[in-house]
Amino acid sequence: MKGTLSRARGALRGNDFRFLLGSKLLSTAADGLFNAVVVATTAFNPDQNTAAGFVKALAILVLPYSLIGPFTGVFIDRWSRRKILVWTPLIRAVMLVLLVGGNPDSPWFLIGALVAASVNRFFSSTVTTVIPRVVPDEDLMMANSMAGIGGTIAMSVFAFTGGLLSDAAGNTPVLGLIALAWAATTLVARRISSDLSAPNAPEMRLRHDLARVVGEFFDGIRRLAHSPAALAPIATIAWDQFLQGIAFVLSLVVFRERFSEGVGSYSWMLACGAVGLVIGAGVIGKLEDRMTKPRILQMAFAVSGIGLLSAAFSITRITVLVQAFLVGLAYAWKKVPVDTMVQEAMPDDYRGRAFAVYDVAFNIARVSASVLAVWLIPTVGVEGTLLLTGAGFLLWIPVMRAWLGPARA
Repeated sequence: MKGTLSRARGALRGNDFRFLLGSKLLSTAADGLFNAVVVATTAFNPDQNTAAGFVKALAILVLPYSLIGPFTGVFIDRWSRRKILVWTPLIRAVMLVLLVGGNPDSPWFLIGALVAASVNRFFSSTVTTVIPRVVPDEDLMMANSMAGIGGTIAMSVFAFTGGLLSDAAGNTPVLGLIALAWAATTLVARRISSDLSAPNAPEMRLRHDLARVVGEFFDGIRRLAHSPAALAPIATIAWDQFLQGIAFVLSLVVFRERFSEGVGSYSWMLACGAVGLVIGAGVIGKLEDRMTKPRILQMAFAVSGIGLLSAAFSITRITVLVQAFLVGLAYAWKKVPVDTMVQEAMPDDYRGRAFAVYDVAFNIARVSASVLAVWLIPTVGVEGTLLLTGAGFLLWIPVMRAWLGPARA
């Protein structure tokens, strides 16, 4: 049986997979820098309220994935996938150059950023779609792992780096690096020689198929409404993201307005959260050997709630970063069981639609939380918001137990 390194070398034997992986890593590295600049330009803009600015950032970075996501497959199965990989990064680079003109304070910045984020959904979905075309079947799992984990690491490292660079040198040089990285992504993607097009591409009946996607999305909602074993975990992770969204905006407000920190503080929060996530993911297997999935969820919500309640009585730079670590740790203990519970509860022919609803609920919850935080933080204060958010985590524990049923809890 091959070891991990041996299987990785096997997947990398093919030139086309190396080019595909290289384009993926370049693009996601630039995405990390891009995310940092968007946050710096909105949440850390001296002329912008921190919470309101972060709402704009999430609207740019999150909403396109939710609103466009369910429809991308319709186009990816019809258009030239190779052209999508080649042209979408270049379009993003051109949008930054033309609309922003190197000036992140340009009134066109938000429009250019929104278009760049929207176009990225096509690139990222296409990468996932074509991996089976550039690696043999026996290397497919390793290739998916390398693309997924590698992309996550690249995004995290460069989001961290982007915040520090923005603090040190301003946003304009970082935007230049982003444009260059996206242009380089196009050059690498052009090296792919395999035929990536769908073997049986459907006829161009976009109006019919787009309507079908909408219909199937709502069909998924109706199916979930009659499947409490799947609906309860999705509602749980959406509620978690809602509360986490408030806590994250609160952290930005504290760093900027109480401690007078710049966007570099955003980088350090991401770093602490990433460390917690890695540790949480590393121990989740052992937890599953000892506890049921609902029990793991209850423990994770308790960790999140108690941590936030305790931080309300001592808000310092250290306690905020500790909370970021706990958020990452507990998130791994929530996401993995929730995904598994939804997969187990839904029949195979409805899973795609169920996870499309899941994805939209997940992202809309984060944006909604930021909108609420704009009103909540000034109304009840930083400490009051922390207390309410912590209580929100703890009060959901009995809701989970009742919803999932005593036999499963």
